[in-house]
Amino acid sequence: MAIMPMTEFDRFMRMFDRMFDFVETYIHKTPDDKYEWIPLDGPGVSFGDRLENITIKGLYVHLTTSEDGFVRSLLSVEDGGEIPLPINEELTNSVYDGDFVAMGREIHENCMEMLKELTPEDLTKTVWFQGGEYSAMGFLWALYGHYAYHLGNIDTYMRQGDMKPTAFFNFTDPEMA
Repeated sequence: MAIMPMTEFDRFMRMFDRMFDFVETYIHKTPDDKYEWIPLDGPGVSFGDRLENITIKGLYVHLTTSEDGFVRSLLSVEDGGEIPLPINEELTNSVYDGDFVAMGREIHENCMEMLKELTPEDLTKTVWFQGGEYSAMGFLWALYGHYAYHLGNIDTYMRQGDMKPTAFFNFTDPEMA
């Protein structure tokens, strides 16, 4: 079957949704007693300057709540505007203390719906984040990269904890972007 050409945004939407599914697959493969397990204790364990809870659960909560903040900011920022750090302590605490897997899924699905509001013109606006200049479309790919980076962190934790993570690129939907 031939893969039909699609826009960059359509490709992003498909690949980003698959990336989320893949991260969620890792979360479902994590035993309950390993969600907050820390394999190594020391200064060498650092998956980002702003993360306080470096566990599989903490990384998943960080990804989903950051996604919410980034998407909301991208939708509201003016051309040339700054995207703030996606810090929402109330949401983070709510997800962390609740059914974090189900809440993470709900956040992602809401974000995917919100992203559908972006127009082709919106995707060309210039945004700034942490001193870097992006097109809105480029910033979406940075969001994808954020997920990929922390998926690698989760994979490392799973390997150190003998949890046998999934082989990468085994997406459930065979049609690729």
